[in-house]
Amino acid sequence: MNDAARAATVGRTERLPAEVLLLCCDWLEQVHRLAPGLVTGLHLRGGIGFGEYVRGKSDVDFVALLAHRPSSTELDALEDAHLAVAELHHELFFDGAHLLASDLAADPQLCPDVPCTLHRIFEPEARRDISPVTWHELAHHGVTVHGTDLSALQVWTSQQALLDFTRDNLDTYWREHAEALPRFPGEAATEANCEWCVPGVARLHHLLVTGEQTSKSAALRWGLEFYPSRFHPVLAEALRIREDPGAPSGYPDPLQRGRDVAAFTAYVVTTGTA
Repeated sequence: MNDAARAATVGRTERLPAEVLLLCCDWLEQVHRLAPGLVTGLHLRGGIGFGEYVRGKSDVDFVALLAHRPSSTELDALEDAHLAVAELHHELFFDGAHLLASDLAADPQLCPDVPCTLHRIFEPEARRDISPVTWHELAHHGVTVHGTDLSALQVWTSQQALLDFTRDNLDTYWREHAEALPRFPGEAATEANCEWCVPGVARLHHLLVTGEQTSKSAALRWGLEFYPSRFHPVLAEALRIREDPGAPSGYPDPLQRGRDVAAFTAYVVTTGTA
C-alpha cells in the first residue's frame, strides 16, 4: 500500500485499535503486492463493528471484496498474504471470507463456496460465516478499511432470514452444547467454556428478543437486566473472564460454575426456540 492509500485508510479508521489497523494495512500491502488489482475492498465486522475490542480475546473478523473469482495463482497469493500477516501479527486471528460485491448484494444462500481463512487455516473453497449474520453486520455495523464504503454498497438484508438463521443456530449447534455440558462436568467448569457458552447463547437470544444484533459483552450486560436473578452470577462470571480475567472469580467451586453454565445454556436454548 502506498503512502497516500495508507493515509486515506488511517483517516477513516482512526477509531480502530492501533494493532487492528496495522494488521489490516499490512495485509493490504501484502495482497496488493502479490496479486495487484484483486482486492477492491476490506471491511471489518464482528465485535469491532460494535465498538467492542478486548485485547487478547477479540479476533479481527473481515470480509474482503475481490474484483473477480480468483485464479489458482491468485488463491496462492491470498494464502501467502495471510501467512505473511500471521507471522507479523501472531497475537491476532484475522478471520474471514473473500467475496464479490455481487455476492453481498444477494441472499448468502446463493453465494458459492469462496476462499476463507479461520485461525490461520486458509481454505480455497469454504462457507465460513456465509450467513445472514455476516451480511447484516456489514450492512448495519461494518467498518470499511479499504475500498468503497459499505454505505455506498448494496448489501442484502432480510430480518426474517436473520431471525430464522439465529433460531436454527440455537436449535442445532447450541442445543448440542446444552445436552453435552451436563455429561462433561469437568469441561463445563472451565473458564474457557463459561466465556464461550454464556455470551454465545445470550447474544443470539438478544437478537431474537430485541431484533438487534449486539456484541458479546453487551449481551452479557443486557442479560444481567433481562434474565432471572438465578443466572446473574454466571453472567457476571462470564463478563469477568472476558474483560477482567485477573479479578477474583465469583465461584469458589468451579464445578458449581459448570453447573450454572449448563443450566443457563439449556434455559436460553429452550426459551429461544420455544
